[in-house]
Amino acid sequence: MKLGDMVKFSRTHYEDSPGHAYVKNWIGIVVEASATGFHYPIDEIKIMWTIDGDPHVMHYDAVWWNKLDYEPFEVINES
Repeated sequence: MKLGDMVKFSRTHYEDSPGHAYVKNWIGIVVEASATGFHYPIDEIKIMWTIDGDPHVMHYDAVWWNKLDYEPFEVINES
């Protein structure tokens, strides 16, 4: 994913993970894609989600998504 990509949560994320059904209809835009870290770079992204008509920016990093055995996001329109 890169800056400007339109994304949503993957079907696997909201169907196979208990309690995640509430994100099924979220659509977001990647507003930041970078790597940070003190000892070594950690990939991270910030996504601005439209949730009930209000924008919310949320941070996700490789520490989180590398623990998953599936892709949490799906790009629906590349910038």
